[in-house]
Amino acid sequence: MNKFNSLLFQADVVALLPEVFLALTFLVILVYGSFQVANATELYTYLLPFVSRLTLLSLVLSFFLVLNNPIIDTVVWNATFVLDYLSSWSKLFVIFSVFLCVLLSEEYLFLARIRPYEVFVFFIGITLSLFLLVSSYDLLSVYLSIEFLSLIFYTLAAWKRDSGFSAEAGLKYFILGSLASVFFLFGSSLLYLVTGTTNLGSLTLLFNNLSDFSILGCVGMLCVASALLFKLGSAPYHMWVIDVYEGAPTIVSLLFAAVPKLAIFIVLLRLVFLGSWSLFSSVWENFFFICGLLSLFFGCLGGLGEIKFKRVLGYSAVGHIGFLCLGVGCGSVEGSQAVFFYLFIYTFTSIYVWAYLMHLGPISKNWLSLVDSVGIVQSNPTLGLLTCLMFFSLAGIPPFGGFFAKMVVFVALVDGYFYIVCVVAVITSSIAAFYYLRIIKILYFEKSNTWAFFDTISKSHSFVLSLTSLIVLLFAVNPNIFYLLSYKLGLSFLI
Repeated sequence: MNKFNSLLFQADVVALLPEVFLALTFLVILVYGSFQVANATELYTYLLPFVSRLTLLSLVLSFFLVLNNPIIDTVVWNATFVLDYLSSWSKLFVIFSVFLCVLLSEEYLFLARIRPYEVFVFFIGITLSLFLLVSSYDLLSVYLSIEFLSLIFYTLAAWKRDSGFSAEAGLKYFILGSLASVFFLFGSSLLYLVTGTTNLGSLTLLFNNLSDFSILGCVGMLCVASALLFKLGSAPYHMWVIDVYEGAPTIVSLLFAAVPKLAIFIVLLRLVFLGSWSLFSSVWENFFFICGLLSLFFGCLGGLGEIKFKRVLGYSAVGHIGFLCLGVGCGSVEGSQAVFFYLFIYTFTSIYVWAYLMHLGPISKNWLSLVDSVGIVQSNPTLGLLTCLMFFSLAGIPPFGGFFAKMVVFVALVDGYFYIVCVVAVITSSIAAFYYLRIIKILYFEKSNTWAFFDTISKSHSFVLSLTSLIVLLFAVNPNIFYLLSYKLGLSFLI
């Protein structure tokens, strides 16, 4: 019996080998930096370049560990985590997103005079927490993974100690994030009170066989979903997004905007489609449509009068979350496919836009206005053209990637006979296109009375800008690659 338990434990460790490797890497880089920081101070140098390359190497090794994981389609650690096609592909996408963020961070941290090497330790921690999150199959593991991620984000948001904006962002995010955690724990406790379990597989069996739903169970599900939507920044839980995006360092705002959304949506879809599918028509459909329409409303109207670049991107993020909520509310394979397809497009577009914002600088300036883009086309015509095309994609103008993403959501709504919701989404998307087109107008038609000077683009920065723009523009030529992948990921919730 002991030998049998040993074999089971060994299989569990092998199944989560990428997570174990990242945890060890987290500790190794932290210990290495603590021993080397004294020598670096004496030599008047800093550890960021070496630690940055060590982080990139760790992410590459993690990528191959996930790609060659021999254990698939099973649950491990007493059904606390699940390994399937969805979690494997999601981990690869998370690694790729974090890899691009690390490439952008070294130059930004140097110019922003942020010297502590612990920033890259946090990058490893973010990757580890997202790995655990996409594989979580129990509300307890979901909560611990989200709290691990949130603690890192609280610290990063308030990292610039000499900035009042950063301190405000960290404090506001911490207070409201703690409130969201309370909602998650309260909802989980209600579910445990009603069902006696917090495992998603067990909840599937219990809820699908119940003829009469408990009010406490429904309230518990809504509390858990509300906490997850808060982490995503969906209305009416979006009050923290704008101020945190504005106050946090730009590289941290990029992490908020691009990296965690896929993992949290996977948890949300598992909760809805696997944990409580029988509640969909009575609870989830109206809930997600209300949140989606509110997000579109606040996102399209909130950014119209803004002149600060980060606040415009914050309202833009709220609006895009609205489209994703509408995809979940469809309750179909097409709706799930629309969510993944939209997330793929939005993540790469968001990385490009925030990378462009980092180049726009200077770092010492407290906030960037939309008019700071004046002169970028004359200074760098290629960058100006790509930026224009990417904002066209965000606005949903054909034939760019953003148009295909929104079109897939509209098709899912029409297939589900949600015509009124589709019409409202089209109207709000048309209104939101105004502030994207305003940025393009500033790029090409505004003239500066003085000479505009911009920093040269580093190799890593130009690589990220080129790669993300090419991926998004590829959809104008051949959108089938990610379309088929997102369809297969959507099918995983109905098997």
